[in-house]
Amino acid sequence: RHCNVPQKYPPNEPLGNWVSKQRTEYRLLQEAKKSRMTNERIRRLEAIGFEWSATEAIWNERLAELTAFQKQSSKDPDQRHCNVPQNYPPNKPLSNWVTNQRTQYRLLQEEKKSQMTNERIRRLEAIGFVWSATEAI
Repeated sequence: RHCNVPQKYPPNEPLGNWVSKQRTEYRLLQEAKKSRMTNERIRRLEAIGFEWSATEAIWNERLAELTAFQKQSSKDPDQRHCNVPQNYPPNKPLSNWVTNQRTQYRLLQEEKKSQMTNERIRRLEAIGFVWSATEAI
């Protein structure tokens, strides 16, 4: 169960718009700008697991999937790995995400615009993620 409703949510478009508005109001509050967000609303939303950043929620979801993949990769803990095949039919979004993490890391190393952060690097390396696809083989 999660509260990560996309902005465009055909089963309930008003809900998707409302969730988007909550995230916007929260961001404005964080930036010390005029906002209708209150501490009580924050508390109530967080109590049900509301995700303030849809991007971060998806990233965390994929990391959890990668962690599960790693644990299932071998019964021997010393042989476990995070080497998701580039074409992985059981979870194509995960294989795309892994490729994207390596791309974002490379861009960061080249001092180009990247979504990779030190915290993400730390979390990926903590589960044995290998940054080079050729080294991962």
